[in-house]
Amino acid sequence: MDSQSGCSLPIIYQPFDANEESHWQDRGSLFDYLFSTEGAGKRLLDFGPGDGWPSLIVAPFVDEVVGVDGSLHRVEICAENARRMGISNVRFIWVKPGTPLPFQNNSFDGVMAASSIEQTPDPKATLQELYRILRSGGHLRIGYEDLGRYRNNQEQEAHLDKIDDHMCWLTLYDRHIDQEFARMYRIAFSLPNEKVIKFFLENGDSLSFDLITIPLLEKAFPSITETLLCSLTHPSGKTFVPWLKEIGFREVVPSHSGAWFAEQLFAQYSEGTRPSDIDTIDSILRSLVKIVVQMAAPINENPMITAIK
Repeated sequence: MDSQSGCSLPIIYQPFDANEESHWQDRGSLFDYLFSTEGAGKRLLDFGPGDGWPSLIVAPFVDEVVGVDGSLHRVEICAENARRMGISNVRFIWVKPGTPLPFQNNSFDGVMAASSIEQTPDPKATLQELYRILRSGGHLRIGYEDLGRYRNNQEQEAHLDKIDDHMCWLTLYDRHIDQEFARMYRIAFSLPNEKVIKFFLENGDSLSFDLITIPLLEKAFPSITETLLCSLTHPSGKTFVPWLKEIGFREVVPSHSGAWFAEQLFAQYSEGTRPSDIDTIDSILRSLVKIVVQMAAPINENPMITAIK
């Protein structure tokens, strides 16, 4: 995809809008990663930057950011975004998934990992590699997708997305929350959305995972042009914390999220009283998020973890 975020990121793709809750969350995330890694004026690694996030919003506050991604296209997109924004103290490197990072031991002052560790072939081995490249005293800040958020009727989902007027993608999610893994199936059809919907809704009123049966897929086989299966381990905080301690991190703290705090703060303002410019909002968030990210939180409540080497 040309934009992992759908071009929704403020600063990177859109002007900052003080009336958008997600834009406040983004600034909360900026200060979260900056303060949790103690990155001001230092060298940070961004593991899995996607569209260049949080690398490109953190870069103005640090000495250098190096982003690594397992997708060459993502690296190209990140580098192009950096050029367009005129940011020169960030660079992006492609690293084949599951292979060692091309850095010496103790190379970075801090590491940012935003919902990326669970995308790797072996999340525990990934944590060991991040520990290796961190200097003594360095901070790792992890944001992760806790599958518990999908409990109660969202464990299995089906979505249909238009590719063009003649093709569409059917995406199926099969999440095993207690076993901490998920599978994603994607099936491309050489049919428009409307025909695929009618095909699977012969015996139902809305598209659902249960309606996508093997007999129906066999019947639809002539119009299937491509299939994809992704199987991912999704460690919960209860798994991450002991892993990090076993690897050797001397302190591991699940804490509150700067994005979560910014969302709560946004809700406290009425539209007429809400600050309208980014500098004022940053001045409010900066000192408060610095405190919030040091506050221990119940594991998985606001899924962020700080680990100190």
